[in-house]
Amino acid sequence: MYIATAQGLSQSLPRWQQASPLALDTEFIRVDTFFPKLGLVQLGDGQGEALVDPVAIGDLSMLAPLLGRDGPLKILHACSEDLEVLSTLAPAGVGVVHDTQIALALLGEGLQVGYQKALQLVLGIDIPKDASRSDWLQRPLSQQQRDYAALDVRHLPALYDELRTRLQTRELWDIYQTECDETCRLPVAVDPDTAWQDHPNAWRLRRGELAVLKALMAWREREAVARDVPRGHLLKPLSLFELARRQPKNVFGLSDIPELNPRVARRDGEQLLALIAEARELPEAEQPPRLPLPLPREAGSVYDELKQALQPVVARSGVPLEVLWRKRLADRVVLTAVDGGLEEAESVLAGWRAPLLREPVLAVLAQHRTNLQAWGGQRHQTAG
Repeated sequence: MYIATAQGLSQSLPRWQQASPLALDTEFIRVDTFFPKLGLVQLGDGQGEALVDPVAIGDLSMLAPLLGRDGPLKILHACSEDLEVLSTLAPAGVGVVHDTQIALALLGEGLQVGYQKALQLVLGIDIPKDASRSDWLQRPLSQQQRDYAALDVRHLPALYDELRTRLQTRELWDIYQTECDETCRLPVAVDPDTAWQDHPNAWRLRRGELAVLKALMAWREREAVARDVPRGHLLKPLSLFELARRQPKNVFGLSDIPELNPRVARRDGEQLLALIAEARELPEAEQPPRLPLPLPREAGSVYDELKQALQPVVARSGVPLEVLWRKRLADRVVLTAVDGGLEEAESVLAGWRAPLLREPVLAVLAQHRTNLQAWGGQRHQTAG
């Protein structure tokens, strides 16, 4: 079912509202823009598929009740980018989303199994991926593109049903639902005024240099959104770092900055120089604080011991280690223990993971309390 008119979409909506669950996917283009450009919305219910054409229809606001919190349970595969695309259609949230990629991770198949491989592993179905890099904004769409797009939701209900059975058999269904609730959410917009903290080398800069970095990254974030261009098309990480470190005072100084886009230097050079000059004049009290140093290399032994201590938990729970103890969580826990102590580290352990992780993780951290405190002192002495 190819839907290219508002009337056709309106007439088809009751069917999709009754889907239990609703298979959902999107096709979009995001090469030279900040925001993804929606090219197609695919809907499926196990009995058929609809390809909704946003280029032809234009206003898709009537999809809001279907995609929103009161709509049916939605199943997607690797949902994060799709949810970002759909956030403009359901800004208040998309309700309950179940991600089949998360199910495969819990079943020990790896963290990032693609849809094509998932169908092969679970259902023994092979589908082509020859249209995955198509221009989804061109019209008319070819029959090959339409067939490819329909396949992306045709087998999702059957895949979901089989994965649900396997998860229930291994008593992982409740964990799966909770993990989806915690993970499958609309993305939060970046705060321009705190973006500087995410620069990978910000910890190398002094406070006066950080003031420049903060001003430039706030400018980049706002301008990327306003101009709808990727952040890197304005200022790349290396350019930001060198601008903050060297603080050029004229256009000739800008020409020496590595990886600085010449077009940006010509168009925005004067504004960049003004931002640098203004940040340079900030009194010390208004400059950002220095960021702590990274952990020393020997901290790797703590990470290794934590993984080892969690092996019995993995065996008892059936949850793969890479799902139970994700790298981002491990970093948060260890850094919090270093900076704030074991009680604060314990507070990081939340959700379904907390009762599984609390005892072994805190036991390992307690054994390294002296080292953790020493590393914390080093990190913050230098930052101060």
